[in-house]
Amino acid sequence: MNAILECRELTKSFGGVDAVADLSFSIERGHIHSIIGPNGAGKTTLINLLTGIYTPTKGSILLSDQDTRGLAPYKLARRGLGRTFQNLQVCMNMSAIENVMVGRHLRLNRRFIPSLLRLKSVRTGDRDCRERAAELMRFTGLEKQIDAHPGEMSYGALKRLEIARALAAEPELLFLDEPAAGLNANETHAIGALIREVAERGVTVVLVEHDMRLVMDISDSVLVLNYGRRLAQGTPQSVQNDPEVVSAYLGGA
Repeated sequence: MNAILECRELTKSFGGVDAVADLSFSIERGHIHSIIGPNGAGKTTLINLLTGIYTPTKGSILLSDQDTRGLAPYKLARRGLGRTFQNLQVCMNMSAIENVMVGRHLRLNRRFIPSLLRLKSVRTGDRDCRERAAELMRFTGLEKQIDAHPGEMSYGALKRLEIARALAAEPELLFLDEPAAGLNANETHAIGALIREVAERGVTVVLVEHDMRLVMDISDSVLVLNYGRRLAQGTPQSVQNDPEVVSAYLGGA
């Protein structure tokens, strides 16, 4: 298996309580993976560990075979890791396209002297950044809102805007935290189609989501957590048919 990310005996404790406990799993490159579990199962803690917001109490996280323990989120971004958040993180004092352009800051020349003098290389980089941001907005279905202000956009469109901004950093591995939260059925279906397109472009996607229909429809692999531990991992069909998973999360008796 060609793993882009691997966790080994990952544990995170808060006040002596293990929110994530001895968790080992891997994420295969180029696939769509989902992480599910009941409320309090440790999903958010796990994502915060994997994206550098939390430091593990013990265990290791390998990103492309390199240990990322203790690395700040911006350093992980430089290594190809991107993320969206459950709660919108949109800059309301910027236009929609400027929000996407922010995601490309790691790819721009921001050395002091060239920026101060507005050298040709900086001006060219800024123009290319705007063109790339517009391309990503078209890709995410926001072609009619390139010049819009976020305050004029629907909630579903803002979800897409955050995905466009995350893609602007050119991640190899993208974490999507509840991308369908608050969306209606049609919007959820459209987000699912977009996630498939992202994966088809070669980006590995890790999805944390409560919408089981979406998860089972688009995932190649599903990891089920319960009380911070791995309950099951496998294809959507195998997870759906696992009696322990049904009992813990999917509504079985």
